[in-house]
This record gives sequence, C-alpha cells and structure tokens, in this order.
Amino acid sequence: MSDTDQFSTPCIGVCQYNNEDMCRGCFRTLDEISNWALKTEKERQEIMQNLNQRAESLF
Repeated sequence: MSDTDQFSTPCIGVCQYNNEDMCRGCFRTLDEISNWALKTEKERQEIMQNLNQRAESLF
C-alpha cells in the first residue's frame, strides 16, 4: 500500500455491533464503516470528532 492509499481510521480491530449497527470498538455506524474508503479525509475527520460523544452516550 502506498502513502496515497492510506487514510485515517478510528478502527481498533474490535468489530462488534450493537442493536443500532454501531461498532462497539470504534463507535462508527455500519454505514460509515462500509463507506469509509469512499469518504473524503475531511468527512472522515468530521465523523471522528463525534466518536467520543457517541461513546459517552452508550456508557
């Protein structure tokens, strides 16, 4: 994989989903994970900024 193929991701390799199809490892939705590579870096950063708030709302 070249440097241009790499992009940021919050994935920690714990892929388990709750009843709302949200990953318990990274707190992204199944739709966000499925389309992650298609999103721009700006879109990925915007989603990642909201992940802590999602995690707090689940616990």
